Amino acid sequence: MVNKHNVMFEYMQQCPQVKDLFFNFSENKNGGTVLSPISSEYVVETYIDGTTLRWYDFTVMQYLNVSVEPNSVENINTVFEAEKVMEWINAQDAAKNYPDFGDHCSIIGLSVLQNTPTITGQNLRAAKFMFSCRVEYYERK
Repeated sequence: MVNKHNVMFEYMQQCPQVKDLFFNFSENKNGGTVLSPISSEYVVETYIDGTTLRWYDFTVMQYLNVSVEPNSVENINTVFEAEKVMEWINAQDAAKNYPDFGDHCSIIGLSVLQNTPTITGQNLRAAKFMFSCRVEYYERK
């Protein structure tokens, strides 16, 4: 059985915008990116031949600098930087450049489940931006 967490970790390391990648836990320092699975092998549907349609859902969290100064464009640029990772994931799907889940799996698609990252925490210097993604695939018996 393929360790899909490891596959996804190695896959996300290919993203040029990801500098320091962590799995589930990290320091909240500028530039840190965290890959955190939401559901590892959620079975959506089971077919008569035993094949299953599955989802591997994961969240990408990025810690980026922000400004508390009025009229600063830094925060606009920061959101734009966070969106570049989302764009990279969408580009991989368009090119059908998928993670390798092994011989028994066929990837259907890779999608970002929202169109802009959500700010889930902040202080006076940094914010945590987060968005969720899904790998949809068939797994054959």
